Amino acid sequence: MTYSIIKKAVTICTAATFTLYSTSCNKMLDVKPTDQVDGNEIFNSLTTVNRAVLGVYAGWQPESTLRIGSVMADECRIGLKNAGVNGSAQNLFRWSFAGGDTEIAAPWTNAYQVINRVNRVLEGLDKVPVHNDTEKQQQQQLRGELLAIRAFEHFELYRNFSYAGVYQADAPAVPYVTSPDIDNKPARPTAAEFFQQLHKDLDAATTLTGDSEDVTRMGIQAVYALQARVALYTGNWTAAAENATKAIGKFHLASRAEFPAIWTDASNAEIIFKLKRTNLSELRPGDIWKNAGIGIVYFAPSTKLLQAYDEENDIRYNSYFDNDAALAADGQLADVVKKYAGAEGAENRNDVKVFRVSEMYLIRAEAYQHLSRLAEATEDLNTLRLARIKGYETQTYTDSKKLLNDILVERFRELPFEGHRYYDLKRLGLPIQRDEADLQSGDTQTDLLPSALYYYLPIPQSEVLSNPNIKPNNKGW
Repeated sequence: MTYSIIKKAVTICTAATFTLYSTSCNKMLDVKPTDQVDGNEIFNSLTTVNRAVLGVYAGWQPESTLRIGSVMADECRIGLKNAGVNGSAQNLFRWSFAGGDTEIAAPWTNAYQVINRVNRVLEGLDKVPVHNDTEKQQQQQLRGELLAIRAFEHFELYRNFSYAGVYQADAPAVPYVTSPDIDNKPARPTAAEFFQQLHKDLDAATTLTGDSEDVTRMGIQAVYALQARVALYTGNWTAAAENATKAIGKFHLASRAEFPAIWTDASNAEIIFKLKRTNLSELRPGDIWKNAGIGIVYFAPSTKLLQAYDEENDIRYNSYFDNDAALAADGQLADVVKKYAGAEGAENRNDVKVFRVSEMYLIRAEAYQHLSRLAEATEDLNTLRLARIKGYETQTYTDSKKLLNDILVERFRELPFEGHRYYDLKRLGLPIQRDEADLQSGDTQTDLLPSALYYYLPIPQSEVLSNPNIKPNNKGW
């Protein structure tokens, strides 16, 4: 996909070129193309294959989706100095983007680059010599991880670029690519066909992956978490509840004492899966919100979001946000996103939390609500709030619609800047509604309806031009 880019850029990090999370994996234009890689370098042992798989993880960049999930929705205010050559994602925030914008192309290009790497490793995995049952099990574990990553990246593409927001079986999705052939030009399958292939990968992954103490690898709990998230988006409430329960498994919600340490990477409490970031990482999640080098805040938390919390008693408030008087003195918004602040010498650098236990509680609560199991949905919602809010008094719900609304409000509070808000509204067919206080001077549009053109993201223009089988939707996207 985006073939002219992938053919030049994508690579499998081989034993000869790979250093864990090194710049040889991140600076993709500086390495030799995959069609020039000698397969013997990769597939002569499980050790070298494992290094190639680590290369897949290293090149995986969900930060673009984190940006879209927040900036498109109501979680942010645009920074007062986010403009001109020092600007970032201004058109995305103002709902005036085009298919040629970098912010639109980035998640498409990176996802299909990662998928291509996965497919190349999978194609040669059976060539690797295995000498005993232990090595055979290791080989199958690697296969399971790769299939899970392939499913995850395709699902991210679906969330961003599917024809419809609310799931429609016959609506065009995005190409599901299982071949490493970079000259192939696939068409868009229907959503039903797309998810048939995705579930095939996930079903295989559940039989191949096992428990993992390493939360930076896709173990079985992460596969269950992905299955739960997929089921939520497709309205399969029974599967959503069952897989969320499996994903929670042995994990627990972080205590109030543990919770702040999650965001400084001092604790892995309640983390099911995360992507590691180091000083060698080309992209850090905090880069989305602030340019640390020149001190410009691209996006600050919205007043709507800040006011959604009990500031004094909710442990999330001071874990997610900070107030910087120096920024105010510099003519900028003082409120800042703290989730990815990093540390001295490593600003903006924090691991990307892909799946957390709290999300699974919220998925299961929403699934139970749709299944009319209100008591169980209420229990999950109360359990999460008790873990986050000091002095919280549990509630009882008899009104199903009010319960669903409160679950969505809790997703708003629990998951900001983690790549959910825009997609939550989109999957439910709800409008994006900003407060007037979160608009810049001169901006007037607070609401974006699902019927509007800019409610949806276009297929990147480079893909439309290079692949004649990619057809935009009826809005021209």
